[in-house]
Amino acid sequence: MGSGSDHVAVVHRYHMVWTEVDVETRLGTLGEIWADDGVYLDPDVPDGVVGRKALSDLIDASVAQFPGLDITATSDVAVLGDRAWYRWRATTRDGETFEGTDFFEFDAEGRIQRLTDFFDP
Repeated sequence: MGSGSDHVAVVHRYHMVWTEVDVETRLGTLGEIWADDGVYLDPDVPDGVVGRKALSDLIDASVAQFPGLDITATSDVAVLGDRAWYRWRATTRDGETFEGTDFFEFDAEGRIQRLTDFFDP
């Protein structure tokens, strides 16, 4: 089972995949940090996407919609057992910003099993 510091490192690696434009590099990282049947949910995909390829495809759509998107953490990663959360801010090339909070659940190997992303109202 992963430790708290391992979970923080996984969250940081996950954060970086959202701005990774090279699909093979992104899938390689997701292969290490995302459970085979890991689920991603957010207000735009409330039913979620399952698996690394589906998440990578969703990230591709984000990269296409917001080229040059900059995502920064606005809080430290907080870990409680096999769960973690952190806050982030995304800034588009034209200066538009939006913020949210990611909640992570990890599997026994320390990979992300479920991620729920809330956008600020």
